[in-house]
Amino acid sequence: MNTQLLFRITGAALGIQLALGGAVTFFNLDVNVHTLWGVILGILALVTLVYVMRMPRRPKPLMGLAIGIAVDILVQGLLGFATVATSGNSASALAFVHFLNALAIFGMTLMAAGMAMAGARMAQAPPMAATP
Repeated sequence: MNTQLLFRITGAALGIQLALGGAVTFFNLDVNVHTLWGVILGILALVTLVYVMRMPRRPKPLMGLAIGIAVDILVQGLLGFATVATSGNSASALAFVHFLNALAIFGMTLMAAGMAMAGARMAQAPPMAATP
């Protein structure tokens, strides 16, 4: 398994999670489906983080993004449970912040996948000849 694949899978799982959140909001989907998928996404983010941590030559920016994604998913869960526990305008405001945070996580997964792809290309490229 490679890093870019893990980040791509995480991004795809987050896309599904965003769709499920919209279904909860607009189509009265049971919130437990969204919550369960969020737990799966959190586990996937932790697996990705552990994989990146165990890489022999891990780039610091990639490590930072993996940590950021895992921590932000934890914050996302707290925001989600706070949204469900409140009502009225407070719930609407929390739901909006919950959505914006999801977009931030999605952006981080895209950046991490791009970094992992660039790193893989650089590792496969032949070494450059020294110029005199």
